[in-house]
Amino acid sequence: MWYYSHMKQKHKHTVINRYTLSTLVVLIGAVVVYGALTFKNNTTEAASPKSEAAESYFSFTGADGWRQGPTNKTSMALFHGHDCFVSVEYKTGTIDVTVELARIQAGLADMGYTNSPSTVLTVPLQSSEGHKQYQLHQYDVTGSGSAGQIKGGQEYGYLQFQNGYVEVEGHCDTANQLPATIPALQAIKFDDAVL
Repeated sequence: MWYYSHMKQKHKHTVINRYTLSTLVVLIGAVVVYGALTFKNNTTEAASPKSEAAESYFSFTGADGWRQGPTNKTSMALFHGHDCFVSVEYKTGTIDVTVELARIQAGLADMGYTNSPSTVLTVPLQSSEGHKQYQLHQYDVTGSGSAGQIKGGQEYGYLQFQNGYVEVEGHCDTANQLPATIPALQAIKFDDAVL
């Protein structure tokens, strides 16, 4: 009998200790979560002026079927389903278009692809100073090279500015789909006033 009442009291203390321990864990958890949220809010408020300063040089005014993808200060990507995507990037320095296109063609050939020029288009890029024209070189890429299956329609364009240049790329499943990139490329704005 003594053993039974002793065990009952011991069990009562264990239950109380478990409740006390559970309450303590919940309280500590609440303090940790509150501290994390407070830190996050303070960090976000402190970081917001930086994020405004880090806005992209590029913006997208919209084109049917196209959506904006990853964007940072110097680059932006746009997607048209899984068929096509385009990207623009601002780079410092100068570009020799002939040398760059030859480098791309040689790289594809080295990997086992055949790269045939198909069309050269003149495309406008909206800038702070008005429309700037550049040549968009389109290619039909075929073969099964070392990189496996790649997009067969590829296009490259370059637009030189005073301290740097804009590099334009477009990729579609086939070269016949490349015309679909033109509305998206024409809907890109480049803020060259910030350079």
